Amino acid sequence: MAIQSSNPTDGSSKEHFEKVLARLLEILVLGKTHLKIGRAIGDTVMTDPAIAHVSPIFWGMTMTAHLDVAQLAAFKLFDKRNGTMTVEYLLKAAEQCADSFPDAKKVELLGIVSDSRAKSATLGVHLKPLNAKRNRILAHIEPTIVRAPEKLAKDCQVKFTDLEAIFEVAGAILNNLSIGYKDTSNWLELLHDDDFEGAIQLIADAKHAQAEKFEREFGGTAPFPRPKRPKSPY
Repeated sequence: MAIQSSNPTDGSSKEHFEKVLARLLEILVLGKTHLKIGRAIGDTVMTDPAIAHVSPIFWGMTMTAHLDVAQLAAFKLFDKRNGTMTVEYLLKAAEQCADSFPDAKKVELLGIVSDSRAKSATLGVHLKPLNAKRNRILAHIEPTIVRAPEKLAKDCQVKFTDLEAIFEVAGAILNNLSIGYKDTSNWLELLHDDDFEGAIQLIADAKHAQAEKFEREFGGTAPFPRPKRPKSPY
């Protein structure tokens, strides 16, 4: 019978550490981007009937999809399931890497690991509702959603502040580890992650133009709302 090692790494611990770090950074950046887009749709599109009514099903499902993926990304970073690649998994790999450095540097690196665990410990209040939502709604469907949907929604209410706190702490930990072990800092944003603003603006401009055409042809105010978003200045 094969015995599974408790060692979280395979092959070169330093090489494995770098690969896991890269993957977690990817999850973090994508999670933050999904959160930004989902929240922006809710704030700028769903509150503007002239734009939202262009394709309400698309906007509603797009917003929900982005926010669900953001929540799953946040969950993955601090998943408690054994064997999964999480921030804690990376910290264990980092401890092994520290053994390959001179003593003075090893003490510094282990200090980063210790400080990172202290940061993770502050997330309990934010992770509790996220873990509940993942296990009871997102990944599985608990019968409570039929018997007492209001109670389940209350128990699993994840706020934007929860996700922001989780991503902020994860980002600080991953960047500190990257600087300490690789002398490399990371930009934790996806380039052009606000390009959706251009698409929303095009829709707003088209709706403004539609209203202006009606007013030129028939006089008076158009019988449909203009977007709250101002039209482009050009």
